[in-house]
Amino acid sequence: MKLTITDDAMAYMKKRLAGANAYLLAANDGSNNFSEGAGGACTVGDAFQVVGVSKAPSDYDVKLENNQDADVLTSKNDMTFFGPGLKLDFKNNFLQLKDDGEMIDGQVTTNNQVDK
Repeated sequence: MKLTITDDAMAYMKKRLAGANAYLLAANDGSNNFSEGAGGACTVGDAFQVVGVSKAPSDYDVKLENNQDADVLTSKNDMTFFGPGLKLDFKNNFLQLKDDGEMIDGQVTTNNQVDK
């Protein structure tokens, strides 16, 4: 799957996730080890985060081709929520994740896990 990352979104990610060798596009709904204080049925497929890591864990093995030549990965589980035209943008001081069909998350969080 292809992901378009705007220049503003990439600059924000690099600033917030300094030192990251890879970025994970992950649910923030309590379904994985990176969810922080989130969870519950009402957030499934609704809350996402970009996680900066030194090395991607084995369950994040789906590479998202992108225009920024960044190493962006996701899990097979998270792929079920993404449709054609996937885009990560930066508007109103937040990362926004959308596709051709909908705004998936208008307030994507960042989570720096470099060297953790």
